[in-house]
Amino acid sequence: MNLPIRGRLTLWYVGLLAVILVVVGAFLIVRLQAGLIAGVDQNLDDHANEVAIDLQGGDRTFTVSSLRALSRGAFAAQLESRDGKVLRSTDDPTGRQPMIQAAVRQQVLRGGPVRLTSRLGPERARFRVLAVPYSHRGATDVLVVARSLVDVDESVRRLRLLLALAVPVAVAVAGAGGWMLARKALLPVARMTNKAKVITADRLQERLAVPRSRDELGRLAATLNDMLDRIERGVQEQQRLVADASHELRTPLAVMRSEIDVWLRAPALPTQAREALESVGEEVERMSRVLDNLLTLARIDEGRLDLLRSPQRLDELVTEVLDKLGPIAQAKGIALEVGGEGAEVLADGPRFELVITNLVDNAIKYTGAGGSVKVLLWRDRHEAGVTVSDTGPGIDAEALPHLFDRFYRADAARSRAAGGSGLGLAICKEIVSAHGGRLWASSKLGVGSSFSLAVPLAGDTSPVAPAGG
Repeated sequence: MNLPIRGRLTLWYVGLLAVILVVVGAFLIVRLQAGLIAGVDQNLDDHANEVAIDLQGGDRTFTVSSLRALSRGAFAAQLESRDGKVLRSTDDPTGRQPMIQAAVRQQVLRGGPVRLTSRLGPERARFRVLAVPYSHRGATDVLVVARSLVDVDESVRRLRLLLALAVPVAVAVAGAGGWMLARKALLPVARMTNKAKVITADRLQERLAVPRSRDELGRLAATLNDMLDRIERGVQEQQRLVADASHELRTPLAVMRSEIDVWLRAPALPTQAREALESVGEEVERMSRVLDNLLTLARIDEGRLDLLRSPQRLDELVTEVLDKLGPIAQAKGIALEVGGEGAEVLADGPRFELVITNLVDNAIKYTGAGGSVKVLLWRDRHEAGVTVSDTGPGIDAEALPHLFDRFYRADAARSRAAGGSGLGLAICKEIVSAHGGRLWASSKLGVGSSFSLAVPLAGDTSPVAPAGG
């Protein structure tokens, strides 16, 4: 069942054809053998009549012309008494010995002619035997005539050999033809599959090519396109809802934050009320960040992420980020290190600084006291980048491919405690991709994690290598 449909169709076709050919071949062999034996039986009837007439004429040696014309050893005849004694016979080793058993002789004497196939003579060759009662002078003996089946067996053997050679060749040719026909028939499916692979959330406007033929494949392609239409409309409605809700919520949150700030400045505010307002203020601040992230993603989805690119020094951007986050790392007892060679890239400074800030901030959040966070600047012939490594608990290998999915959190409980919403890395991925760069992660449980970004150097137009880990 793991074979592709083309392989399964070919195997079924070849298997069915092989069974049909084998059955037809067996039928032909059986019919040929039966027909040839029927001819031998008719020949034996004729010879039995000639021998009986010969005996009535007094010939004691079975020398009728039809018997003499047969090749030596191909025909034998004898007259047996009731007790099995050979009274007369052809002059050959086969005819001189009794050619039927006593039970057959008694059956002939009681009921008439008997036909059978037996092995006779010194070489135990196959013979077709006819035994008939022969009455003369008031007594009944048994006349036995036999004809060799060498010619019959040879004809059947040749047919078997021919079928043994022809059937595999026919099956092989039919299998190759079936494979090609199945490939041609399923080619539209392969095209639809390849096209469907490139239709992602940001390319929902693309559609599958509908085959010209009005068959099942054409209806399948049309149905899939209808499904993509519905998905695209649903995603657009969802994006509009997120954008509208984010816009509408920004104003009340800003009002709440202003009022909280005013109340916190009151000198006579009770301690418990101050603590409650500070907690609410933190939650309002977190919700504001979530809304800002949602608005950014909405702009990206709508293609309205305007990038004001200009030459930027990566080392300067990293320095600004570390100046802001350094006190946080120091407060947690985390060593913050930086190294490597800076380079100039063409980027939107504030947005790129946001990406670096997010990566360093995540590393600090998930690194315990006494750990370290290293920021490495690097460059090669066509691109420059930043790698942020930490000594945190690491990330499970199954979670790595999903780290940049929206609202995905490898550890939901820990992320909530750290204030994460599952949108930061998704936004970073979109921003870096909009710059023609790449973002990837690597991790090992119990050792730590590394997040790397790479963008083309300023003035470089070479294609960026695929993301790696």
